[in-house]
Amino acid sequence: MPAISAVEVQKAVSGFLAVRNRASARYDDALIRTVASGPLLERELADHKINRILKRKIPPLAVVNPVGSVTPPGTWPQRLVVAAEVKGKADERIAGLAQRSAPDAPWAWTHLVNLGSETLAQYVTSPPLPGGGSVRTPTRAELGRLSMTPAAAVQRLAQDMSTRTQSLLFDGFALTGSADEYRGDLILQASMTTPDERPATLAVEYGPAVALQSFGKVLVFATISMSWIHPVEPGTQAKWPPGPQQALAVKGRWYTKSLMDFEQLQVVLAMPPKGSGDIQVLGISRQRTGVGGV
Repeated sequence: MPAISAVEVQKAVSGFLAVRNRASARYDDALIRTVASGPLLERELADHKINRILKRKIPPLAVVNPVGSVTPPGTWPQRLVVAAEVKGKADERIAGLAQRSAPDAPWAWTHLVNLGSETLAQYVTSPPLPGGGSVRTPTRAELGRLSMTPAAAVQRLAQDMSTRTQSLLFDGFALTGSADEYRGDLILQASMTTPDERPATLAVEYGPAVALQSFGKVLVFATISMSWIHPVEPGTQAKWPPGPQQALAVKGRWYTKSLMDFEQLQVVLAMPPKGSGDIQVLGISRQRTGVGGV
């Protein structure tokens, strides 16, 4: 028997989205803390602050056809991987990751990635392991068969994204769905960037990793925190213009050297064994989380 039923997956997803949508409608930081943690909580809190100050509504998120699988019980935390279609939006799908510390504990959601046209449904609905679901924690041997560690793969991806050139190859990666759209955005940014403007990767957090039984791949949810540095012309002062940046900025603050824009990226990778093809980047979701400067 699967470690979690389809009904339980539906309940976990619908419960999370109901709370998330209520919190978004009221910019309720305390409420979102009851269902989100880690990088997803940081993202939601930043979204609340921006839209609260700009007096903009955060659209609710509704999904259809959610499917999911959990790592087998007995090793905690237990992790739930979910794939779903976005209601009312053709060819738009999401992937989510949650974890719980005990069978009766609530799920804490840590990642929610818009995949665009990509999907994870074929992974989490693959034939389950005996007594478990379609996903599980990878063994040391399975991780050893990869071309690089998950941490190294995410770090390399972050370095590629911070090059800001118009010839982004992402050698060794196959970008699909929203990840490919993000590459297009980077190329466009590069065409409008002055030589003095530069990105700087602040932090890379990978994991947790889960093994996909039918496909022999390791699925990695990761978070990349980056800053974009914009120099201020010598002898002048600058402050953030009206909009999301100003909403996050210290009110009335001027800067004389540079402006810094902080961004969180949530990514989903599918890593095959060495020699079995490129690492797939299935989706990238971005959120501005702060601004600053000197």
